[in-house]
Amino acid sequence: MNKLLLSVAAIFTCVCVYARDYSIKVDTTSVPSAAKEVLVQRFAQMLEAGGHSVSADGPEILISGEVKDRMETPGSISQVALSVVVKASCGTAGAEFPLKGVGEDEADAWLRAVKRLLPRTKEAQIFVSSLSF
Repeated sequence: MNKLLLSVAAIFTCVCVYARDYSIKVDTTSVPSAAKEVLVQRFAQMLEAGGHSVSADGPEILISGEVKDRMETPGSISQVALSVVVKASCGTAGAEFPLKGVGEDEADAWLRAVKRLLPRTKEAQIFVSSLSF
């Protein structure tokens, strides 16, 4: 029983040593304000899943977005379809997340696209693991 407790304590100590606090900053010139909150929330979930936390101090993760393709459906109820790329960088670590969204206007399409950014995807896990070293 003592060996088990010692092992658990050692593992917890190792995780605490490598965990860091990061701050998240979204470039609002390239991402609509409607999608900003969702992006911060999704990246915070990614960091927490990787054993990190979010605070005002610490290295800054910069998030920006770029519209790769925009289509608008014709008709009386037109909708906007966007293909966007969300880019995240922190020091030498970086990742790109291609996303698609359809909405009533461009801001709604952005919001629907970033809601598709899932914290437990392989790309997200690779990005968070690249922050650790």
